[in-house]
Amino acid sequence: MKTALAIVALTSSLTATAGTVSDFTQVDDSGSLSQLIRSNAPQYWAYMRSKANLKDIKPFLEFTGVVTGDPHLGNFSARPIKSAKGGALKMRYVDIDFDDAGEAPFVLDFVRYLVTVKSFSDDVKIKEMQEAYIKGLQGKAMTPPGVVSKLLAMGADNYQKLAADYVTKHTTDTGFKFEDGKVEKPKTRIDQKQLAALFPGEKVVDVAARPKERGGSVEGERIWVLVEGADGRRIMELKERETPGVAKYQSQPAVKTWSKEVHDALWPDLDPSSYDLVSFDGGAFWLREKGVSLIDVPYSSEKAKSLDYVHELAVYDANVLGILHGNQSSEYAKAVDKQSDAFHDAVKALVNEYLDFAKKAYKDN
Repeated sequence: MKTALAIVALTSSLTATAGTVSDFTQVDDSGSLSQLIRSNAPQYWAYMRSKANLKDIKPFLEFTGVVTGDPHLGNFSARPIKSAKGGALKMRYVDIDFDDAGEAPFVLDFVRYLVTVKSFSDDVKIKEMQEAYIKGLQGKAMTPPGVVSKLLAMGADNYQKLAADYVTKHTTDTGFKFEDGKVEKPKTRIDQKQLAALFPGEKVVDVAARPKERGGSVEGERIWVLVEGADGRRIMELKERETPGVAKYQSQPAVKTWSKEVHDALWPDLDPSSYDLVSFDGGAFWLREKGVSLIDVPYSSEKAKSLDYVHELAVYDANVLGILHGNQSSEYAKAVDKQSDAFHDAVKALVNEYLDFAKKAYKDN
């Protein structure tokens, strides 16, 4: 989707705000250590910038590129996406959250991933995830676990049926079903001409606001737009873009360059219009169709079956992350493989250091 309001208008730069370690946010609202950590990606990158002991991991810090910024099990899922060259929609397993992405050392992105996994499940060993990650760095894709295989095999048509059911559940003939705390009427005026320009060939039926929630994007505005076209109705989300977490670690390029880099690295050869950055109402917003949640990560579950499910998914996602990093730097892949024992020890020490830091913040609350 390219419009007169598209990303070409977004030219401001992302200046690093690193220098001091900010306190954890949303501590009171966090029901677990895992939830606290997942809600604080910017704090993680600030910690890595100015407080972490990076001595042992230093040999790997020179390898930088575009990282996800906040890799965790809930940020990888299957979505119907076209290739960059067009064609039909196809189910693909991808990173579905670019909020904290940008330029940074690959190894710190991997450490972030390990931290999010180990914060709620100690059953998944770092060595297992590292082995899967190294395979990914070398371009070796693992066989998807059963839960992912089923999603990839379901087909875009079946996914679209689920999306249509979601639209039906949350709307009436005239618009959204409003409910306080969930889907509300906008509290500020929405420029209808700007909004309509984002959806050429479709009719804007109704507009709703999503209350600001806890999580990594708590401050950003979220607008739901019900649009209707030849293929029926869909709910589109405008999610205000905030400064990415990695900007706490190092300066980022101008937004136009940053967005292209993120798409090229995290969605290689895929159509970026499914997850576009547009200018709207004087700000920058991510524009995407409201997705259907297909993988329910049992972050708080202690049931053996659920933990087995998590175990397979955690190892597989480490492989997916490795592929994204390895696509950008063969030299990094070689360095990690050559020094795999040193890499493991350095990574494990840093994971434990940060977990201890986060546990103290959570315990002291």
